[in-house]
Amino acid sequence: MIKKGGNFLELVERHIEKLILAIVAVLCLWLLITRVVISPNCVEYGGQNLHPGKIDSLIVNQADQLQGKLNQAPKPIEPYESKVGDFVATVNSAINNINADLELPIPPLVVADGVGKGKYRIPVIGEVNDVDVEYIRTVAYVPTEIVNEKTTYQRAEKEPNDIDFVTVQANFDVAGLYQRFYEAFAGDNIREEWQDPCLAAPVFASVQLQRQELLADGTWSNWDIMPRTQVDHRKRMFSVEQDVRELPPGGIKVPLLQFADNVVLKDLLQPEAYKIASAKEEWFPPSLHRDYVKYRKEIDAQERREALKAKQQEKEDRQEDRSDRRKRAGRTRGTTSGGMPPGMGMGMGMGGGGGPPGGGGGGGMMSMPTIKRSPRRSRVNRDRETEKRSGKTKKEPSKTLNDVYKEFGDVLIDAKTELAKLDEPLMFWAYDDTVEQRKSYRYRIRLGVFNPVAGTNQFYEQDSELKNQVVLWSNFSDVTEPVEIPERLYFFPRDIQEATNTVTVTVSRYALGYWYSKDFTVKKGDVIGNVFEYEKTEEEEKEELTIPENIDCSTGIVLVDIIPVNDWSGSNNLRPRYYHDMIYTIDGVTMEHMPIKSKYWMDGLLARFTEIKKMEKEPKMALRGFGSRSGLKQPGRTTPGTEGMPPGMMGMPPGMGMPPGMGMPPFGY
Repeated sequence: MIKKGGNFLELVERHIEKLILAIVAVLCLWLLITRVVISPNCVEYGGQNLHPGKIDSLIVNQADQLQGKLNQAPKPIEPYESKVGDFVATVNSAINNINADLELPIPPLVVADGVGKGKYRIPVIGEVNDVDVEYIRTVAYVPTEIVNEKTTYQRAEKEPNDIDFVTVQANFDVAGLYQRFYEAFAGDNIREEWQDPCLAAPVFASVQLQRQELLADGTWSNWDIMPRTQVDHRKRMFSVEQDVRELPPGGIKVPLLQFADNVVLKDLLQPEAYKIASAKEEWFPPSLHRDYVKYRKEIDAQERREALKAKQQEKEDRQEDRSDRRKRAGRTRGTTSGGMPPGMGMGMGMGGGGGPPGGGGGGGMMSMPTIKRSPRRSRVNRDRETEKRSGKTKKEPSKTLNDVYKEFGDVLIDAKTELAKLDEPLMFWAYDDTVEQRKSYRYRIRLGVFNPVAGTNQFYEQDSELKNQVVLWSNFSDVTEPVEIPERLYFFPRDIQEATNTVTVTVSRYALGYWYSKDFTVKKGDVIGNVFEYEKTEEEEKEELTIPENIDCSTGIVLVDIIPVNDWSGSNNLRPRYYHDMIYTIDGVTMEHMPIKSKYWMDGLLARFTEIKKMEKEPKMALRGFGSRSGLKQPGRTTPGTEGMPPGMMGMPPGMGMPPGMGMPPFGY
């Protein structure tokens, strides 16, 4: 036993062998764990630290996987996608990865009054005169995509379609405007150091067309500014800011340079109209279009008269030929049946006596004498002789359509036009292609000129309010006469069947330049009209005309009731009337009525029905190509050498009468 209070060294000496055994045991345990259990002999393979025993297993697994892939069927290679487009886009792009939200600071527009800059009085723009308006309904090439600077009307996709649009025309004294600008900016009354010829040339900025609509209560709406047409590719450019402070950097100088070009000037003042597809219509400014319609009617009327006269002449020629054949046949029958002419006895040449002196008894029969007949004059020659004796000549149209085209060409602006030297006022026009059916409108128009010193301090005190005004406006023209836009769909209650209480309604639809009508039998609660398939005639099939396959005669009108009406008609002598009224509705709320049978209609409806029926009989014509003119024939022109020729000789086969192709020459442009 250890005694208390013993020395520590004695204690260590006494248990030293036990301490050594404990240290050795701990050391062995550490070696076992660090060198055997946790082996430091690891190798890095495939991004991992592995013991030597595990490397073989990993390599075997990888070898098995590779063998499996080698045994698989080959996979098809993905098709190559060309990168040329991306490369070209990268090359064409000056700067890539632009931040569109980045707002760059724009320096304010500052105009310094330099040495020699003066002050000016702003000239008066003037008045717009001789305003005229006309409405046209026709078939035109309507764009099916948006027309802009890149996609012009000529390049855009388009199709023939019905269109209504209004043209407003006016005149303006451009030479007077140039004179006023010169006197205001470079005249003798301006100090020499202030005279600026660049400011003295006015530049047109805008043509503003305004419209009022007739309201249901009989009053006119406020004036609205009309936009440029669908076919105007410069519509965005012509939307000029009115305040100089809203202009982009460069101020007024940029639009002054852009609008000074004659091509831009023509598009502004004399914009292109819709290209007409109808063969019986052409666009002109209102004053010239009336002449076109007038001459066209004269030409058509003269052609109808000539065709009627030719048919009448052909009929008379056939009658005269039949009469001549009957006379010749009668003379032949009289000779062979014993009715011989005097002096030709039966003894002549019949054996014994009776023969001519010295002749034998066997003389032959005398030959028939030749009957001379005066040549038959044609009706054309007879008419000409009658006109010659009476001193009257055939009435020819006062002008031809070529004259209208020539007058139109004379008023157009081209590259050689010098506005300052125009002897006559300049004709300009604008369009409204936003009109709606069954509405009435009236218009006024004015011109705008750029303010050449806008945004500067070069104004006298009297004109200081014009400092920031970009456009200087002329006075408005007079207000035009009202223009009424008719409908393209009408219905006419034609008859009533009282036994079945039904009404026969004729629905007329305007489609691709022509009117089409169809009768519908409706009873109470029925909707009037529907879509029907149009059957072409043999002539229309042969001509290959552009005619709609289906005509939409749907009116959306519901027949509500049929009621008998007793009233009186006449102003002085009243007469009792008995008829039926057709009660109908369009919106299901408002009820309207219309008399059945044409003799009870209002005068306007009856006149419209008569006009539509007349237009339905017009021969249909093929549509023209884009930009082509109407192919009419000149009135009164015939091929030389064919005057007075019978109708049957015109267009005869080669070798008989006229050479082939010698018919009426086309109207030349």
